[in-house]
Amino acid sequence: MNTCVSAQELKRLIHTGDRVAVIDARWSPERTAYQHYAEAHIPLAMFCDPTIDLVGIPDREHGRNPLPDIVRVRSAIRRWGLSKNHHVVVYDEEDGLFASRAWWVLKWSGLTNVQVLAGGLHAWENEDFGTAHGPGNLPHPSETDVELGQMPTVDIAEVAQWTAQGGVLIDSRNVERFSGKQERLDLQAGHIPGSVNIPARDLQNRETGEFLPAEEIRKKLADVGVTSGEQAAVYSGSGLHSSLFIQAMHEAGLPGASLFVGGWSKWAGDPTLPIARS
Repeated sequence: MNTCVSAQELKRLIHTGDRVAVIDARWSPERTAYQHYAEAHIPLAMFCDPTIDLVGIPDREHGRNPLPDIVRVRSAIRRWGLSKNHHVVVYDEEDGLFASRAWWVLKWSGLTNVQVLAGGLHAWENEDFGTAHGPGNLPHPSETDVELGQMPTVDIAEVAQWTAQGGVLIDSRNVERFSGKQERLDLQAGHIPGSVNIPARDLQNRETGEFLPAEEIRKKLADVGVTSGEQAAVYSGSGLHSSLFIQAMHEAGLPGASLFVGGWSKWAGDPTLPIARS
């Protein structure tokens, strides 16, 4: 299942005008999402603030990046003028982290034709395609309704029983955080007992941000016992890297993995739950 689109193909889609909608979902600690957008964006792209449009209100019960509620999702989709007939392409700077979160949330909300620009804005600029500046064009608001729950998720109780019931629980954070040697974001260090570690970044070409070939991704998953997406539940710190991981699985022909959205931030926030370190 092709979840990615190249810069060349996106340019062709924009020029045909065949109900394509482009969403800019960049963010960094140095600048606000809107500063990124106003400085330069793909022509016709609409502005998305990942910290507002793609998450709910963080707390210990739900984790650092909980899912947005239906009001927030509906508002964003209607503001962008999206319909279920649109071909939606989302992008970020280059590594796909926030674009993958947008991809997952939009698919979870019931939109079906959603892709990520491989390599992000850098790939577009590397082709010497032009960018626009300033506030961008005003979209035409829509009345599209949303149907949340169209991508599989698991709650904390299901995660606790996942491996006992024959599933594979994948921690998609880096090795240092999984082992408990490093933790700067969440309340405790370590990982959920029984989980295996495959960092989401290991499924990407580090130089371009594009996914590895499908056969390489499938090999990494097969090495931990995953040969179909339904076997896997994936978590990260708070649902960002795990969204990237699940997109990579779709790209490799392994759809159906469940996302533990609260991730380690939710698990580590409960002092009654066990923690493994290695």
